[in-house]
Amino acid sequence: MPSPESETEQLASSLHRGLLGLLLGIVGIFALQLAERLLVGEYLIGIIGVIVTLGIGYWILSLFFEGLQER
Repeated sequence: MPSPESETEQLASSLHRGLLGLLLGIVGIFALQLAERLLVGEYLIGIIGVIVTLGIGYWILSLFFEGLQER
């Protein structure tokens, strides 16, 4: 039977990943809106938005897979 301390650590780690994922999702929504500027012709802001969106997507996926490995 696992010790209560390890369950507490798992809960803390899970909460940490959840909050970080939530904040990254919010920033990702703003980055998507920046990426839409490519369609208007503002290329520099649009490219920055695309890069940030891809980075955040990768980070959220890595958090998801980290949680699956911890199970």
